[in-house]
Amino acid sequence: MEDGLMEMCVGEKRQLLIPPHLAYGERGVTDQVPGSAVMLFDVELIEIEEGLPEGYMFIWNDEVPPGLFAEMDKDNNGEVEPSEFTNYIMQQVNDGKGRLAPGFDAYRIIDNMFSNQDRNGDGKITEEEFKLKADEASHDEL
Repeated sequence: MEDGLMEMCVGEKRQLLIPPHLAYGERGVTDQVPGSAVMLFDVELIEIEEGLPEGYMFIWNDEVPPGLFAEMDKDNNGEVEPSEFTNYIMQQVNDGKGRLAPGFDAYRIIDNMFSNQDRNGDGKITEEEFKLKADEASHDEL
């Protein structure tokens, strides 16, 4: 499928014929695709959505807001709860200030982002735990 979509333009239509060895093989998929099936797809490229850099699931469209942790901590208790975090990230996306990786469930991405920041696993993020990817210390691989 990826090979068949290469260099396709918006509005272009193609018919992709995918042999079994590049699809589901001799086994197929039980009750869905018979074994050794040749797959035929009629595709039209409607829109291209820009992806994100490798390893990122969320990026800012401009500069990172100053005082980011305080901005997320709506109740000013020094902790960011999952709902505060989710609401904040979704608001940034809805306002066009940030982007989530296309093709993935937004709430699953945000849950993963929260888990990565909740370094001690207690269900909340403190300012000491909170770090942007750019602020993480890099290290040389052995």
